Amino acid sequence: MRKLPFLLLALPLAIQAQAQAQSSGGSRMLEEIIVTATKRETSLMDTGAALSAYDSNMRDLLGIDTSSDLAVRTPSVSITSFRVSIRGVGRPNLAVGSDPGIGTYYDGVYNTEKSIIDFSNMWDLERLEVLRGPQGTLYGRNSVGGAINLISREPTDELSGALNVEAGSDDWRVYQGRLGLPLTEKLGALVSLSDISRDGFQKNEINGKDQQQRENRYASLMLKYEWNDDWVTTFKGWRHDVNARQGTGYNNEPWHTDYIQPMQDVDTGVTLNFPGMFPGTNFVNARQGSLVENPGIKNEDHVREDSAPNLDSDTSMAILTNEFVIDDYTIKYIGGYNKYYYVTTHDNDRTAAQDSGVDWRNLYFLGLPVSFFTGHTITPPDTHWIVNQEAQFVSHDLQVLTDFDGDWNFIGGLYYYRSHEDQLVRVDELNDDLMEVYAFFAQFINKPVSPDNLLYEGHANVTTRSYAAYGQLEWDYSERATLTFGLRYSYDEKEARDYTYVQYVGEGDGFVYRKEKEDWSEPTWRLGIDYELNADSMVYAFIATGYRAGGINTLKPTASDQLDVVDPETLTSFEVGYKAMLNNGRMSVATALFYYDYEDLQVLKADVVNGVSVNSFSNADAATAYGFEAEVTALINDNLTLSGAYSYNYTEYDDFKGNDNNLCTIGPLAQGHGQHDLCINEQDLKGNQFPLTPEHKFSLNANYRWSMMDLDWMAIASYMYTGEQYMSEFNIDDYTFGDVTYTDLDYVDSWDRWDARLNVQPPEGRWSVTAFVKNITDDREIISRARPSSAGHIRGRGLSAPRTYGLRVGYEF
Repeated sequence: MRKLPFLLLALPLAIQAQAQAQSSGGSRMLEEIIVTATKRETSLMDTGAALSAYDSNMRDLLGIDTSSDLAVRTPSVSITSFRVSIRGVGRPNLAVGSDPGIGTYYDGVYNTEKSIIDFSNMWDLERLEVLRGPQGTLYGRNSVGGAINLISREPTDELSGALNVEAGSDDWRVYQGRLGLPLTEKLGALVSLSDISRDGFQKNEINGKDQQQRENRYASLMLKYEWNDDWVTTFKGWRHDVNARQGTGYNNEPWHTDYIQPMQDVDTGVTLNFPGMFPGTNFVNARQGSLVENPGIKNEDHVREDSAPNLDSDTSMAILTNEFVIDDYTIKYIGGYNKYYYVTTHDNDRTAAQDSGVDWRNLYFLGLPVSFFTGHTITPPDTHWIVNQEAQFVSHDLQVLTDFDGDWNFIGGLYYYRSHEDQLVRVDELNDDLMEVYAFFAQFINKPVSPDNLLYEGHANVTTRSYAAYGQLEWDYSERATLTFGLRYSYDEKEARDYTYVQYVGEGDGFVYRKEKEDWSEPTWRLGIDYELNADSMVYAFIATGYRAGGINTLKPTASDQLDVVDPETLTSFEVGYKAMLNNGRMSVATALFYYDYEDLQVLKADVVNGVSVNSFSNADAATAYGFEAEVTALINDNLTLSGAYSYNYTEYDDFKGNDNNLCTIGPLAQGHGQHDLCINEQDLKGNQFPLTPEHKFSLNANYRWSMMDLDWMAIASYMYTGEQYMSEFNIDDYTFGDVTYTDLDYVDSWDRWDARLNVQPPEGRWSVTAFVKNITDDREIISRARPSSAGHIRGRGLSAPRTYGLRVGYEF
């Protein structure tokens, strides 16, 4: 395990000393970044909040193209394929009846999907802001852990444009264009197009095709109409399409190929399983009897599957903003409409039929080969998984802001949000012979088998409505001190319906129909002070609360006629911070120290319901988190700029008990010990840390610029470090039971990455050429883990991308 070089924590002092020593010979100053995190335009360094901001120049400089690039450079932020976590607060459940803990806002319009960050390499964004900590007053809407703001470029009153073309390894291709048109004296337009593609990092040995591709097409149009000096209307519409082969989890462990015979519980004598199926599961292990070795053992990028996973999605959004200025009042309306549709499919058993060794002559039932009863010998599983999801979102936000000359000012508003989400999940077994074997076993337990070859089907739709009223007073108590008090009242309502079918579960035809309707309300508030130490530095302190609406766990695969309903979670944050522009504007320092008191946090718990292993959605009574963050940028001289960011996060559950049913299924239960404590008793998880929350994160950038051959050159080197963390609340490192051993079950070791860029352009900056490389060392680091499946006892890993490199050519006018 790598150890964080703690000497780097002294970086701010070292940078400051070096910068001061050389400041006399320098004339450059750090550029000011304007943000709108507080609903007003303020300087980043004058905003009393833990906030990271990346404008378009900074993103190009550092090579921030994706949400992953953003995460490794931003303190306390973790991002995986579907989840965003800030300071340990994220999204435990992906069911359509649940909500994220981090709000994502596109030009002020709330969105539940973090994937919008990756649509176009942020090509038409002017700025990206990451707010850390609860934003319950001005944002609300499930921003209990923070918010991410995406702010678009706007049309200007001059003809302008930009082109970007990139080519690189793995057939990386980027074609992007942007054109700003002043259509009339009052109306301007900005059109943006983007097409991004890349070959996959995985190779399917069966069909020879690569997987984990990238295929993104994006188009946007923004119109800006200035009716007069006091009234501006903007409209933005965009659409994003994806049609690409996805990747599957990486696995480099030997497959479980032994034949699985019926097993009796050592304590009760009850038969735990049908032949071919591990205890606790209803489907065969597709790899038993196979003579083919897992190709991932020799080459972690290789898989053997009948069909490649595929994603086909279509997302569009429309945003209308009206802003009126009447004397000292600004009235602003933001309306948004967003819809998406996607279908994703993959080979659920993750095997090739030609490799299967599921031979029923070697599997016994009542003392005889199963083939004796069914007439079938080899029945290779051909299991396919599909998710079809559609959603529509509408929101309205009416704001009033004042700009009085006196000591008092105000921000207030009314908010409405409505969404309707529809999700279908289906697992089909396409081998009719195997379905007949399943049907043979079903008669012994009087349970249904689908005539339509279903192993599982779930269909859910959820309608959410949210209403809020909010306000924040700002009082300039003195020339140096500003007090703020904010209050928001939120009301949320969810109505969910679903049905599920699981093989060998339920009565009659096996379909279970459920519905639930719940509502919740909660006030959230903020009390803070910003104090100006001098013209170049400030301290701030505040107490704030955050709230995540309750949730409904749809598509739970059980015979239960009840849906899980969880209570809202609340968080109280205590934070102090320091911000300063030092050394005559050549160095910026921003630090924050925070403490969280977390109540009723929403968690997933492994459970057994009606004999079926499931994930239940519930509340942990209490938890605590605290930490420290720092961001530093310094002009060492007119040529060299250094910047760094660091975060420390300590998290622990104070009161939380749960069943680790997955561990039971792959350990004691799989070996006939169904009455083991691990299977029947809850575990006390007090003291365990939150998932996806590394204690230490660190990044460092060095930027050196010079002139040569009448051109401006710039070299950038970046180092990023992410500390060790756990993927589940059970915090299991190595696990052994009998002859079963798993190393690093939940544990992910620390990992790091080196990037570099070399840019050249003329002094006027019309064109530029950039050579880049990411992950210079080509280390494929484990960045996430999944628990082993109960059906095949195989587990997947998420790996960092391999070394990628390329050339970028840009032109602006």
